[in-house]
Amino acid sequence: MGVAGALLLALLGACGQEAEQGVPPETLLLARIKVKMAGNLARLPNYTCVQTIERSRRRGASRRFELADTIRMEVALVEGKEMFAWPGAQKFEERDLSEMAEGGAIGNGNFALHARSVFMGNTAAFRYIGKESYSGRDTVRYDYEVPVNLSGYLIRVPPNKAVVGYHGSFWADARTLDLVRLEVHADNIPPQLELTAASDSMNYARVRIGESDFLLPESSELIMTDLQGGESRNRVHFSACRQYTGQSTLSFADPTPQEPLQQASAAEVQLPADLQLDLQLDAQIDLEKSAAGDPVSATLARPAKHDRAVLLPKGARFSGRITRLQRYRSVQSGYVIGMRFDLAEFEQGRAQVYANLDQVQWVGAWGQSSRAARATELLLESIEKPGEGVFFVPSPRLRLPRGLRMSWRTLERKPDSQEKP
Repeated sequence: MGVAGALLLALLGACGQEAEQGVPPETLLLARIKVKMAGNLARLPNYTCVQTIERSRRRGASRRFELADTIRMEVALVEGKEMFAWPGAQKFEERDLSEMAEGGAIGNGNFALHARSVFMGNTAAFRYIGKESYSGRDTVRYDYEVPVNLSGYLIRVPPNKAVVGYHGSFWADARTLDLVRLEVHADNIPPQLELTAASDSMNYARVRIGESDFLLPESSELIMTDLQGGESRNRVHFSACRQYTGQSTLSFADPTPQEPLQQASAAEVQLPADLQLDLQLDAQIDLEKSAAGDPVSATLARPAKHDRAVLLPKGARFSGRITRLQRYRSVQSGYVIGMRFDLAEFEQGRAQVYANLDQVQWVGAWGQSSRAARATELLLESIEKPGEGVFFVPSPRLRLPRGLRMSWRTLERKPDSQEKP
């Protein structure tokens, strides 16, 4: 008998004993809901989903939220831990989500950890509220509270972080007892986080993984309010969930029948610093539909030479990802887009790439006032990192065309570099 089965029998036995002792029906109903949720969580396989995060911000409660950026990544539940990876990465890493999604509010726990803490731990105190209608479904609602000394809820506002207590509510389907919605609200947030409120809400649905259906989060919404009344909102959507074996290569694209260029015996080419790479985008990038984390590829437009020797031939394929895609509304509106290329492949070999962007062919042709141009230049200088190319696309342009020419220049990669592809 598995862990879920043993837990189920133990709790049902407890419910039976309590029923004989005249325990209120709402207490028995809570036990049944916890049994069902604990059983679902306990039998979940290691799995992964695509996580799309839309980050918005407004200056006050009376203002409208304005979309800042969209981030797309893979999130996995592996051995009870949330792990993250960029699309196309070879493996997941147990790392702080804020390291991958910079420049705004971010949070984790909405994928699985909040539900595990509430329904599988002994930390929450519950209170029955009653029957309610939620999204057209008959549900029952319970409120709960977890004190800080029993909490594992960690809030990060770089460079500070703190564990806080929390309270919230959940709604379960009155007939099936499936969890429908879970809300989490932080209590007594420490001053160093400079927040007055933080809340996370998750909506659940049945999802097919392999041959079985599992109750998983379908979407979530995180809202953080700062001391000035400004609010940051993250809307998260989960999709394309599947079992994770630890050997999978993560990709949004359908597998192609062709063999990869790279063979096991291909030579590894070391690229020197200050090598010019003239690239052309392989596919159009729609700025309204794309997201940070999406794969990007380009082709070398002319051979890359060093000391008269060809290191990379014309036609070598470069792969990387979009590192940032943010709406910018200041002196001039538009998009700030960042990219990085990590790998070049050709028939005889491959090379690790570490380069900064020199120039985008189009940018000089886009008219800007001298004030707007200077403001844009200062913005880009403040955010660009080694190994990344960042440039500004002024409105109303919404697409980068296939064949867009970009000039990159390689950097010297330090042996102790902490840069990760």
